Amino acid sequence: MPNLQFQTQVSGDHQGVHYIRTKPLSEIVATMSFAAAVYFMITNHVPNAAQEKVFNALLVASLDHGLSPASGFVPRVVASTGNDLLHSLAAGIMTLGPYHGGAISGAAQVIEQVKQQGLESLQASHFASKKKILGLGHPHYKLNDPRADQLFSIARDSGIDHTHQDLMLDIQKYVYEQLNKHLVINIDGSIAAILLDLGFPTSAGNGLFALARSGGMIAHILEEYQEKPIRRIDEADIEFQFPEEDEHV
Repeated sequence: MPNLQFQTQVSGDHQGVHYIRTKPLSEIVATMSFAAAVYFMITNHVPNAAQEKVFNALLVASLDHGLSPASGFVPRVVASTGNDLLHSLAAGIMTLGPYHGGAISGAAQVIEQVKQQGLESLQASHFASKKKILGLGHPHYKLNDPRADQLFSIARDSGIDHTHQDLMLDIQKYVYEQLNKHLVINIDGSIAAILLDLGFPTSAGNGLFALARSGGMIAHILEEYQEKPIRRIDEADIEFQFPEEDEHV
């Protein structure tokens, strides 16, 4: 059966005026920054100056991390084959996942689990099966993740609530005590904790990262259009391992 009838409190027309939540779009255009408008649209709460500053910092920190991650080089490779900006951008967004840019919501779920069930709950949910705790660890940063540290510092200095940031620090300490491993709080963990302190739902994090990283990808795609097409892998970087014949076939 068709089911394309919607009920929404996010946006719609009322008496000939388009509203976002409880405010006319025209009012939002005139009075809010993009960061504040996104904050309001998702949380149904108008951020104060401190909350807006911190949320904006999260978006800017997620904007770009160079060409080495998949979201850096993949959209450029796709653009180099003659695809338009939207297709190249979509390809870049499709690279985001649990191992790159898609761990924020998972980290937020871990923080909420500890908030509700205590640190000991990690024994059954993660330690017993050696499941990775999202928000901890980084392949390059071993002592600390400077991006995470900066975001925590901005959040603390702003005076916003830090309940979930404290929980993230508690998780890091508990992992060290139980496993004797120092795992840095990475940028995913810091963003997850701060978003929760700002009142965002746990599931919003990955989407907000994609929103922010899209700005960086657009810049790279536009630059790629100035390059000579088409990008290819150097044959010297490909090792063909000829399969041995299976004697049992």
